[in-house]
Parts: sequence; structure tokens; C-alpha cells
Amino acid sequence: MSTSAAANKKILDRCDLQGGRAHNAYVFRDGQRHGKWCLYFLNKERKKRHRFLLTKPNGSIPDPTPAGLEDALELALEKYVALRSKTDRGEEVNVLTLSEMVVTFLGKEERRISSRPHEGITAARYRLIRTQCQHYLDYCCRPGGGGSGKQVHTLRRGHLDTYELWRQEQTDALDKQGRKLPRPGTINNELSTIGRMWREVALSKGFIDRGQLPDLPSARAKASKGESYRRSAFTAQEWVQLEKSARLYWTKGVSRFDKDGKPFGFHPISRGPNKGKDSNRPILRDTLFTVNKGKGTKQSPRAKQQMEHRQMLYLAMRISMESGIRIGSLRQMRWSHVSANPTLSAEDQKVWCLIEVPAENTKTGRWYELSAPVVAHLDQLKKITQPKSKSDLLFTNRKTGKPFSDRLWRDGLFEAMVEAGLADWSEGDSNNLRKIDINTNKTLSWYSFRHTFITLSLERGVPLATLCANCDTSIQYVQQHYFHYDAKRAIDKLSTGRKRLKTAIGNDWMKDTWIDDY
Repeated sequence: MSTSAAANKKILDRCDLQGGRAHNAYVFRDGQRHGKWCLYFLNKERKKRHRFLLTKPNGSIPDPTPAGLEDALELALEKYVALRSKTDRGEEVNVLTLSEMVVTFLGKEERRISSRPHEGITAARYRLIRTQCQHYLDYCCRPGGGGSGKQVHTLRRGHLDTYELWRQEQTDALDKQGRKLPRPGTINNELSTIGRMWREVALSKGFIDRGQLPDLPSARAKASKGESYRRSAFTAQEWVQLEKSARLYWTKGVSRFDKDGKPFGFHPISRGPNKGKDSNRPILRDTLFTVNKGKGTKQSPRAKQQMEHRQMLYLAMRISMESGIRIGSLRQMRWSHVSANPTLSAEDQKVWCLIEVPAENTKTGRWYELSAPVVAHLDQLKKITQPKSKSDLLFTNRKTGKPFSDRLWRDGLFEAMVEAGLADWSEGDSNNLRKIDINTNKTLSWYSFRHTFITLSLERGVPLATLCANCDTSIQYVQQHYFHYDAKRAIDKLSTGRKRLKTAIGNDWMKDTWIDDY
């Protein structure tokens, strides 16, 4: 069917309005809307065309047949007069307010929520977008901001210039390094969402043109000379301290501290020349098996499960620390993702294995495979969980069989750090909401094990390209967040291989052996 034929099929029973021919205004029945009566209006000043469905005040429509022409003309004329009044005053025919734009955008984003990986967005992501949009509306409703009823085409392009300053004033808080909150990354994410909302609603639906899109400033971290915003990681000493205390005490359901976090000290030596002095044996208290005591009493099933959970979390620390895998990927890891490396000897295969990370389990959405010396940890984990099939997750609740909850991951790490002496319980801590104060003021989390792995790997000379490929990250990202080049300490590495090039870099490289010296 030709274009003109398709247009004729859509426009049925056209009738020009009285006085509207010069402005190309007419009523017609829309063949693609079951013959409903519509008004066509051309705004010549703005060079925009508009089509409106004609409806009565009670919501009904004229008879969608030629018999409804009289009612349609009456409604169209009333609509046409209102439209001409707007254009004569230089106003837009179609207008969109800020609140309407936000509601439309959030409705669109809510429909994208999906439980399938990399298809749409998660419910948590939607909640974040909703919060970002609320911040934007609050910003526009501040004194002098215009309010949520402000029409989008009337906003100046630079109205977001003071957004970062306003957010910092509203938050009125500092992070542990003394920097203002929210951080520049948070501000940039909010501005990115705001820009996408303007493009996908206001621009795509024709309420503004591309030249009316707001300018999006970029928030930048103000770092002094030599200051570096590195990822928080454990030092080598902190990791040894955490691993040892978790293995010897926390996973066994005992603690060296009382309920207030004060250390018990050590048992005194009972005999010999050092009698009365402190021994190397710390005084311990039970933290799990404290209800049923006495010889022959049964241990609590719940306490047994908690101890197994602690042992599993300890192994998660070891696997994360020795592979660099992201915590999100580790939580979704299944036994089918683990395989032997056939290129290694039988002895090496007892230490090293291959771990497949599917695209749906990665932050980047790319499939990759890593090699890690974690076979012993996986064997120990398998003895605890006794998986029934290779499709089982590595870390599941021993009682319900469901994946570990966020609370279990978070509280387990907090407890292990307190037992290691790396943190203390906060004043507002409770069993319902655990809170800690980290002694070094770092922001340590499960992701810190990955940061520590990358940092220590760089320090021991693992090639940067190999490390990045094994951790599914870019060289540029590692250089920005982990690797700090120090020219004063790089002499040894820069000198690698120079002895083999002695003839090329010596003082006699310009001499021709076939020419005698003069």
C-alpha cells in the first residue's frame, strides 16, 4: 500500500473548521482508532503538528460514524479557540510539568523490573532511581526552584548548576576521610538519571527540542597533591589477624572478648619458674553453645547451624581473598562452575582449579574464567554443605536451603572483624541491626577482599594484564584505583633485561669494528 493510500485510510470524513482552513485545522475520523473523531491542528509558529482525540466533558466521545460530525465540530471549535489563544500568547500547545515527567519516567522504569539477569532492572535498582528522582523534585521545589508544577520547556538549561552544592547542604555530613557527602560518584549517578529522564520523556514525546535539554555538570573529587582515593583494602597484617582469629576462635563458637568487647586476657601459668605470669592461652567464652551445658546434654541444632554458617563464611573469605572474585559472583557461584585445569600436573590440580563466571553473574555482563588456588577450601566447603547436585549454590542456609541472606553475610563479617580486633561494636549496635566502628576508619566490606587480592598481587609483581584478565577488570581501572606508580622505587623493574642488551646500550655502540681507530 502506498503512503498516500495509507494516509487516506487513516483520515476519514475530513471537514475543515470554519476559519481554520488558513491554519490547517480540521476534524476527521481516525481509521486507526476505530473511526473516533479527532482534531488536527498545525502550530505554524513552532512548526509542530498536533492531533487530539475529541471527548465530551463527561468522558464520552462523539458517535464514531459520519453521524457524529455535528458533535465533533462543536467540540473541535471549542478546542481550536483554546489552542489559538495559547499560540497567540507564544505558549506551547502541549506542556509537561516536572512532576508529570517524573511520574511518567518512574512508571516506565517500574515496568522494566525483571528477575531475569541482564533483562531490565532489579527492584533494588528501581528504588534507587525513585530516590534519585525524589532528590531532583526536592531540588526543584526549593525556594526559587520553580516547584514541581514548573513546565519543562520553561526551565533554563543551566538550572542544575547548583545541584551538587544543594545536595551537600541537605546531607550535611562527612565521610570517614572528612570529605563531604554525597560523594562525587553519587552526584554523577543522580545527574545521569536526571538526564536520561529528560531525554526519554520530555524530548522523545516532543515537549522540548534537543536544544532545550538541561546541561549536566560533572561532580569531581577535589584531591590535594599526592592524595589518592584508593579502594579500602586490608593490609597484609590485618588480613593475617582476621584469618587467624576467624579460624581459631570465631568459627569454633568462642571469643576472647566479653559481651562489652573487653578482652579477657590470658590464663596464668600454674607451675614452674614463671608461675603466675600470663601464658599464651587466651581466656575464652562460648558464644554459641551456652544454653545447654553439662556432660551428656545435647547441643542446640540452631547453634550447630550457626557454627556451620561461620565455617562457610570463613571459607568464603579465603576463596575471595585467593581468587579476587567479586562478592556478587561468589554468592551466585554453583558447583558446576568449578572444574579441574587439565593443563596442570596431578599435584598442582590438588591446589589450583578453574572457576567459570557466567555473564549473568558478573557486574560487567561478560563471561570469563579465572584460575585460583582454592581446591582445599572448596573440598572443605563440600564436606559441610554436602551438595546433592552440581547445580546447587555454594553458600546456602543450612536450615532453609535458600541462599545466604544479606544480613548473614554482613553480620558474619562484622563479628569476625570484631573478634580480630579490627573493629568495635558501635553504641547503637543490637542483635536486630549490627553496627561496628572500624579502628582504622576504613570502609571495609566483603568487596575489600577483592581489593586486597589485587593490591597484594600487584605488590608481588603479578603482570598487570594477567591480573586484570583473571579479575575481569580493565587495566585503566586498576591504574586509577589500585596501582600507584613510584618512579623512585621502579629502578629494579626498569633494569630487567638490560644486561642482555649490553652491546646495544654500552659506550662503544657507535664504533664500527671494520674501521681502525685513528
